[in-house]
Amino acid sequence: MQSSCVYRECMRNHAAKLGSYAIDGCREYSQSVTGDLCAACGCHRSYHRRVEVISSAQISHTRFPFMSLRRVKQLARLKWKTAEQRKADVDDEEEEDTEETSTEEKMTVQRRSKSKFTAEQREAMKDFAAKIGWTLKDKRAIREEIRVFCQGIGVTRYHFKTWVNNNKKFYH
Repeated sequence: MQSSCVYRECMRNHAAKLGSYAIDGCREYSQSVTGDLCAACGCHRSYHRRVEVISSAQISHTRFPFMSLRRVKQLARLKWKTAEQRKADVDDEEEEDTEETSTEEKMTVQRRSKSKFTAEQREAMKDFAAKIGWTLKDKRAIREEIRVFCQGIGVTRYHFKTWVNNNKKFYH
């Protein structure tokens, strides 16, 4: 299957050296006698937007359903659920629903729960973060100390690291 193409407006940025953006306004490529240069603007053909022209005989009649990004993410979350969770969800929904519904209507999005810290935990994390300089990069020497600190206040190292990164602009 060969498809022909048409070259449309010129996309060359004439002000690139100045750090700006400016195009010349050439609306369609005109074949010149000299080869691949446009007769209207003088730019090479590769600067012009290429549009594939497909004949009606080449068009297949397969239809792809439109999916929003939100729907794709929902399907991805559903895919990664364990088999037991899916079975439990289906069993629960079958008990609740008396009429036939599609899987799209049955799907619910489970949001990640937000980490909540007590005032004592926040104060302890603030003091310890100030002690280590509000960064966890290149802190291999005190990795054990960070682990002991996190166990002592009841948070994971990951949550502590995230809290430090999110709060250093307020306290540092």
